[in-house]
Amino acid sequence: MENMKQPLQKGVFYVAENEGKSQPGFLVFLPGKQAVVYLQTKERSPPPAMLRMRVSPYISEGGGSVFVANLDTIAHTLRIEDVWMWRGEPLFTTTPYSQRRDLLQEFVEQHWIPDARLMGGITTTILNPISLAELCTKSLIGTSTIDLIPEQPGKRRLWYMVDAVVKPVAEPVAKPVAEPKHSLKGLAFKVDNIPDIYDIYDEKKTLICRASVQFFALSQEMRSKCSTDEGVWVNISWRDDFKGYEIIKML
Repeated sequence: MENMKQPLQKGVFYVAENEGKSQPGFLVFLPGKQAVVYLQTKERSPPPAMLRMRVSPYISEGGGSVFVANLDTIAHTLRIEDVWMWRGEPLFTTTPYSQRRDLLQEFVEQHWIPDARLMGGITTTILNPISLAELCTKSLIGTSTIDLIPEQPGKRRLWYMVDAVVKPVAEPVAKPVAEPKHSLKGLAFKVDNIPDIYDIYDEKKTLICRASVQFFALSQEMRSKCSTDEGVWVNISWRDDFKGYEIIKML
């Protein structure tokens, strides 16, 4: 992690973990076109691909839209990660990443219907980045690369190979002594400067754990009703896949 410290002191970053070795490209919604174009701009990139997505014409109006996405032709997955242009309005240089994520939420909730059959078997997902604090607590086994996406507009993301960030060790990953409870109720307080991470307290105001939000709609609702000073009651559930608690819903 030493080679990451200096650039990370310059602002807030969101973490995208990549299992495969495919590189991000652009998902282009052209005015008047039903098919969506996926392309990469690097040298020796594969030719553009035409994708049949079930998307509202609204996205292509006003000059079209451009999303950042990652198409993995081996795993047959498409992960949508960012919005660079929204209906003709350039956002990358003017709008923080957290606000661009709000537009991704609108896209998911109002303008897109997932359809793997129409996509020829390609499964489409939306990136749910984690915080740097979460990254430091996770095992990176199975992760090929890490993208660090800056909150500040106009800043390019940083890219690291996992082998250059962390060295494998012989000892197994430490496990909690106590078996975690799989479902709990608690009072959530926002953790300052760490997106979508909350401290969870019980009725006696004793800290239970730290939990994350994984879905856009709940993330937006939590941000509007919860702060570092005022908490909100939530249900949390233990997730074995990332060895941590997830906020399931507000009470």
